[in-house]
Amino acid sequence: MTEKKSGLSQPVRIGMATAMWAVLLWFLSFGHPVLVPITKAIFIVFVIPTGLVEWYKYRGLISEKRAPAIKVAGMAVFGALWYFFIQ
Repeated sequence: MTEKKSGLSQPVRIGMATAMWAVLLWFLSFGHPVLVPITKAIFIVFVIPTGLVEWYKYRGLISEKRAPAIKVAGMAVFGALWYFFIQ
C-alpha cells in the first residue's frame, strides 16, 4: 500500500481495513452458527497475515518485492496454527 492523499496514515488504514473485514465476517455469520468456524478461519488465515505484512512493509521491514511470498508463507503458517490449535 502506498501513502495516499486521503489524510489518513497507513497504520490507520490497515486497522480500518482489518476492522471492516471483522465486521463483514461477523455480519455474514450472524444468526448462522454453522458459518462461525468458517469466518474465523477466513479472518485468521487471510486477514491477519495480510495486515501484518502490510504493516511490516510500511515500517520498512519487508520490501515490496518480497511481500507476496511472505504473505503466502504467513497464510500457510496461520492456516496451520488455526488447524492444529484453534479449530
